[in-house]
Amino acid sequence: MSDSSMSRGSPPTPSPATASAAPPRPTGRAAGPRGDGPRTGGAGQVAAAPAAGSGADDGLLASLAPLLTEWLPRQRWFAGKGRPISGFTLVSATELLPCTARDGAAGLLHLLVRAHQDPDEEAEGGAGDEADGDPGGGAGAGADAGAGDGSVGRAGQATAGAERAERGALAKPSSASRARRRGAPEPADCYQLLLGVLPPNPHGAGPPPANRAARAEPGPTAANADANAAANGAGEPVEAREAAAPPRLAHALIGRPATGPLAGALLYEALADPRQAALLLERLRLPGTLGPLRFRRAPGATIEAGLTPRPLAAEQSNSSVVYGDAYILKVFRRIAPGINPDLEVALALTRTGCRRVPPPTAWFEAAGAGAPATLGLLQPYLADCADGWQYALDQLARGADFTAAAHALGQATAEVHLALARSLPTAEIGPSQIEHLTAAMSRRLDAAAGAVPALRPFRRALRGAYADLAALGDSGRAWPAQRIHGDLHLGQALRSTRDGRWSLIDFEGEPASPLAERRRPQPVVRDIAGMLRSFDYAAAVGGGGAHGGSESAAGPREPREWARRSRAAYCAGYAAACGHDPRAEPELLRAYETDKAVYEVLYEARHRPDWLPVPLSAIRRLAGPAARDTA
Repeated sequence: MSDSSMSRGSPPTPSPATASAAPPRPTGRAAGPRGDGPRTGGAGQVAAAPAAGSGADDGLLASLAPLLTEWLPRQRWFAGKGRPISGFTLVSATELLPCTARDGAAGLLHLLVRAHQDPDEEAEGGAGDEADGDPGGGAGAGADAGAGDGSVGRAGQATAGAERAERGALAKPSSASRARRRGAPEPADCYQLLLGVLPPNPHGAGPPPANRAARAEPGPTAANADANAAANGAGEPVEAREAAAPPRLAHALIGRPATGPLAGALLYEALADPRQAALLLERLRLPGTLGPLRFRRAPGATIEAGLTPRPLAAEQSNSSVVYGDAYILKVFRRIAPGINPDLEVALALTRTGCRRVPPPTAWFEAAGAGAPATLGLLQPYLADCADGWQYALDQLARGADFTAAAHALGQATAEVHLALARSLPTAEIGPSQIEHLTAAMSRRLDAAAGAVPALRPFRRALRGAYADLAALGDSGRAWPAQRIHGDLHLGQALRSTRDGRWSLIDFEGEPASPLAERRRPQPVVRDIAGMLRSFDYAAAVGGGGAHGGSESAAGPREPREWARRSRAAYCAGYAAACGHDPRAEPELLRAYETDKAVYEVLYEARHRPDWLPVPLSAIRRLAGPAARDTA
């Protein structure tokens, strides 16, 4: 995911809270960084809520810092890989279940924590790199097959790919990169953590922490009791629960703090524990407020109780839990103030009556000094759907035609774009924006060619694609811009096994980009180019042209024709639904496709060299017959 900046114009980032810092204990309400009232944490960061009943300085964060320093970088959703953590700031701490219960019952602690890293020690694969993106459209194309990134589909399907923040439509430098150039501190990433807490003494020896506030419970008391019992495994002996925890949660263990209010307790990733995951659904089923946390349910929505949760594996930027076959909860890990586009777009499309995107059922957020920050989104789980990436590979393996499915997918994309244009702000990209856009594309091309020698012979011809678009801008040409998907590919589309109907999912965009960039209107062709490139990747993978497959003259011909026909059918379907064929503006489409293929070349060269022929094939096609030069 990419530059990790937050929104601009806020107070400077405070010094990180390290092991010597001493935030207050978690109470039934949120604890601020020092228990002394609201405090913003840096450039647009989520603000801490005031502590309720906080007083003594008992070092919660100081006790957790050594464990988090080791555990956080190992998580797939941690964006700052390759750079050491220099400290933490506690934004808020909220007990969803008591963490120091006398009966030894498991607690649940919700944390928003800012991780500070040294920008001068950024390594390849860090926040500004493409380490966890998959340009092909799914981990089905790579080493890690698994659930889509928060997708509303079945478990075990392709993981969503991602582009870097630098690939925004207007490609403005991020606040993080600007801060590095100015020598200013880089904004720290804020992460959402859900920690299960098994107390060290099941019999609760010792007094409870001082100044514990009365816990604020959303919903009726009886329902809260049911939720607590479900999450804590009522009826199971305390000793048995503690004895069974390490084997059952071995993959999710974080460690035991040596000091602080949770000293000796066993901490683990709570979403791996069905009892703790069940509590989140119960909080959403009976909405209310708990400290800075707000649990909301869509008007008229009902949520069935008692559904069995199962976490989805092989995700990257977020974490998801499926409840029965009814709902899927996406828990956002990297948090910024403001509504997440995944929620914003789904709400907007629901208002228009668009049925191509599952409507929000419930969500939760964190209050702060600015706009509330979206923390999680519950949507219907489309259990009867297969994701488009796997469906395309299956069709290729069978030698089956994909054009009808591609045509229908183009129609679905256009319907979503039309609904977004009706429900959210639109804009126009004129000459100055086109100049900025094409200049940024050229810079990315030069940087990629500098890192990947195989790209260099095509630079002059590829620059021609950007020059053609710039010339249209110079002539006064302008294009409409609107909200789009932002990361569209086959892995973000689900096809019903009953009637072949397509749905689109995961409108979060590039999670590492600032929310302001992800919410900026862009030309719809960016989505279209992403899907067209995904067809090429599917053909290469399904036809054996990548990941160790054959590159003989006989092998790739049929897959390339499959991709050509699929691309044409997709564009025709798009035109049938909205009256505009993206091929009618070849300069715009070629520039965006070229920019995407250049990104793919750099990604594959760094992370999957065996796959480099896939985007290079597109580079040769986009460069044209007079492509090879030494410019």
